[in-house]
Amino acid sequence: MGLWEGNFRNKVPPWGVAMAHDDQFTATGPSFTGAGFPRAGFSTKSTDTVHGVNVVGTSCGVYGESLGPGQESDRQPEVDRTGVFGDGDRYGVHGIGRTFAGVLGFVRRPENSGGVFGIALRGAPGVVGQSRIDFLPDLPQGDFTLHGGEGTGVLGESGRGTGVSGESGSGIGVSGSSNSSYGGLFSSGGGAQVRLDPSELISSPATVGRPGDLLAVKRGSLASLWFCILAEAGDRPAVWGKVHLGQASIPNPTLDQGAQGQDVKNAQGLLLAHGNSPGPVDGIFGPQTVAATRAFQQAAAIVVDGQIGPQTWGALLNHF
Repeated sequence: MGLWEGNFRNKVPPWGVAMAHDDQFTATGPSFTGAGFPRAGFSTKSTDTVHGVNVVGTSCGVYGESLGPGQESDRQPEVDRTGVFGDGDRYGVHGIGRTFAGVLGFVRRPENSGGVFGIALRGAPGVVGQSRIDFLPDLPQGDFTLHGGEGTGVLGESGRGTGVSGESGSGIGVSGSSNSSYGGLFSSGGGAQVRLDPSELISSPATVGRPGDLLAVKRGSLASLWFCILAEAGDRPAVWGKVHLGQASIPNPTLDQGAQGQDVKNAQGLLLAHGNSPGPVDGIFGPQTVAATRAFQQAAAIVVDGQIGPQTWGALLNHF
């Protein structure tokens, strides 16, 4: 009895893989050479099959892993009830679609997570979308201007739900940037509405911010909108101006000794930015704030009265 005859009884030919019609055999055995491809556990040049791979498993349908020199594996998927599981140093699953999609995810039941779910550890993105004229097997590093992409990195659409949703405990939920166009574009058939959802825990402007930041602050059932005028620096917190409906969006009340509140804190931050220390930036207009105001007014060649009125506000906001 020859090698082929013995293996045929066991449904395994000597080169390691037996495949036939009508689901006769299960593919098994080591990788082999001579198929016209790099060594692989299974490969075929067939072009008329309906499915390249069609298998069902109790914990995973298809399990693929790429190991480097000296690496070992227990050949078990980390997540049960998985259709495709890929594990690799660079890509777990890498799909290229010429006319539709490289990777398509579909969920039958709406209560489940989603069609495509990305998780990353140690600060890497869970899902990365790029639009570029070339392809580099690396994550984007802010070099989008060098590669000429004109499409959409990540596109979210929804009939009644949410197109794109981002959450963060302490960082940025959704971030968008552009060198020459829009960092973010919002449109709606009923008006371009953007929801800023302030926490009940935030009842005053933040101590950090960058000029141009918008912040929704909630106190009880009422909310107000603030615009960052000056970034924080050292011990000085960021300076915010309250956005008033129908009024100027810069702080403009007249302040003098004894005044308290966020407007005083804004003024103290601006005085400190001009090199006139008002003492602690605590929202209390005390003697040190009066002295700092007088010193600034004298340097700005305006009326020296120790009060912060419209003229002093204008000088504080414009004399940089």
